Amino acid sequence: MIAWIPTDDGVAAVGRRGSVTLAREGWEPTRPELPLPYPADSGLVGRLRALELDVPPTEGTPGEGQLSTGEHVVETAGDDAPTIAVRVRGPGTLTTDGTTTQIAFPNRRPVAIAAREPAPRPGTLTVPRTPSGLAAAVTAAGERLPDGPERSLPPNRPHPPLVEYGAVDRPSVGDRPIQFRVPADLEHVLVAAPLAYYLGAALDPVPDATPLVSVPETGFEYAFGSLPSFASEAADALRRVVHLDHCVRQPAVDGAVPPTFEDEPIDGLGLDAPAVRAVSPPVRYATFLEADGVHLPEWHLSTYVDADYDRARALPSLLDRLSLVYPAEATEMSPRELVAASLDDFYRGVVSIDPLAPELGVGARHGWLADGEVVDAFKTTPRAYEHARRRHATGEALSVAVVLNDPAMADELAVADAYRARSEAVPLSVEVHESLTVVELARLFEQEFDFLHYVGHCDDDGLRCPDGSLSVDTLDRAGPRAFFLNACGSYREGETLVEKGSVAGGVTLEEVFNEQAAQVGTAFGRLVVLGFRVDRALSVARRRIRMGRDYATVGDGTARIAPSVGEPAVLSVDEETGGRYALRYDPEPGAGGTYRDPFDGRIRPRGTGAAATLDRSGTVDVLERHDGPVRFDGDLRWPSAVAAELAEDRLDAS
Repeated sequence: MIAWIPTDDGVAAVGRRGSVTLAREGWEPTRPELPLPYPADSGLVGRLRALELDVPPTEGTPGEGQLSTGEHVVETAGDDAPTIAVRVRGPGTLTTDGTTTQIAFPNRRPVAIAAREPAPRPGTLTVPRTPSGLAAAVTAAGERLPDGPERSLPPNRPHPPLVEYGAVDRPSVGDRPIQFRVPADLEHVLVAAPLAYYLGAALDPVPDATPLVSVPETGFEYAFGSLPSFASEAADALRRVVHLDHCVRQPAVDGAVPPTFEDEPIDGLGLDAPAVRAVSPPVRYATFLEADGVHLPEWHLSTYVDADYDRARALPSLLDRLSLVYPAEATEMSPRELVAASLDDFYRGVVSIDPLAPELGVGARHGWLADGEVVDAFKTTPRAYEHARRRHATGEALSVAVVLNDPAMADELAVADAYRARSEAVPLSVEVHESLTVVELARLFEQEFDFLHYVGHCDDDGLRCPDGSLSVDTLDRAGPRAFFLNACGSYREGETLVEKGSVAGGVTLEEVFNEQAAQVGTAFGRLVVLGFRVDRALSVARRRIRMGRDYATVGDGTARIAPSVGEPAVLSVDEETGGRYALRYDPEPGAGGTYRDPFDGRIRPRGTGAAATLDRSGTVDVLERHDGPVRFDGDLRWPSAVAAELAEDRLDAS
């Protein structure tokens, strides 16, 4: 988990193991001109004249001195810092004084900067299979957080210990300055867990209790209502304390720019940032809980959880993502609501399910950790989170396999070219397979790939092949980290892939038209390799068609398969009168994170968008720097095509 934090003269890569500061001279963000060194968690691309890192280069990088014409990769690694790898194109110079690394060029040159760190290895806590046992695990997780508001930055929160049931390692919730009392049932413990964890409170299930946060030392108390209102009240409280921590926190790195959100000054709430930073967590959170009139950014994630102990084992993963937790409530959907049709000749298959409509709380993304199949939320399981912790990018390139098992659907093979085009930003290998037999398809699904894209049919027996159908249930293991089964009614096969080893994937609930399926499939694949998280990629892609709700995500929808290069954002462009355009920039939400406004350069909290109204030339300039999808003229487009169209219109007008 890497966060890029602006500094006075560059940026800092902040991870769970520490940070690296990168001072940049003459920096200009651009579309990728060089691919990221791989593997990587995330990266930045642009042009600059000089770069200095506050860590020395590792052995095996180019020696100190002149960098000849051509590409070079300079890598640094500290004991308590992320690994930084920089791909540059010479000529230039590389120098080091043993503690820093300096790269300089005679003029502005392209550069690709990648950051990565080892996957977290959380310990395991054994607790009783009771509400009190799970509450003790939540309390133990919260004890590991920093005392100050810097806990609002995601990399500053260690991964909570995993949960096992059995002998008691931790018999009580402990003596913490903040107490959070809830009724002694599993549902209340699950709903209270994210807020209790972030506050660092002792979560204490008490029979017949009313949910209450208290600070015994000061006499402060903050009461909540009973379920179901408790869920929305606890969600609102967590959103408020995280955002206010974010507003007052000191930069995590020397020289980093403090977040200044001019649209919402905290002094309007009667809060003084230095004074708030100086007080203890109990006093700070008592102040935040009672603050009124706080405009909150959009939250990134909510998960709806059935109150059973097997699913509760996924709670550490939800806390790691700082997901809100709601009880899992849903209603049945009628076929009319899914715009069901009966034109079977135009469809890819006949398999269907009976989806549910979940009762959703706040959040940009929604996960369903419960029984049933749902629309508008990704269906996840404890196994999906286990695989997400275990499976990460390896090798020297992102590996993609495309399978076309029906020649009539060859239009979707265009997605293979979209994948290959991304090799300009991320080293990427693409295999294309056509008309695989049952045995051949099974062998492919058991191989390790970062992403597998299947185009074909699905029926009651599985994924269709020329000689029969492959039931994913017959596989020994699932090799792809993520997948897209673009075949009608592939939901069950996707669920099974997750249980057998995959992290997440896109599937269909019902029949879909071939032409529409090709539109969604091509867009989804392109977004995944752009660094969009799986569920967000499918959400954006499925808006291309009227029957988009026939597509769903299974597994951990928060998984990112390819590293993000810059900001994985959606840019909306709407033409106004007088040759001007209204632009809206929507980056990925993320509680506690920041991004730089591409229009005015200000630092903004994630969960808020940026907007500007520009003339045609200014709009083209923004499009030429943007590396993500564009909503233009009512459709999902790509920036180079939209920029070319507007530039051509500009020439015609002149």
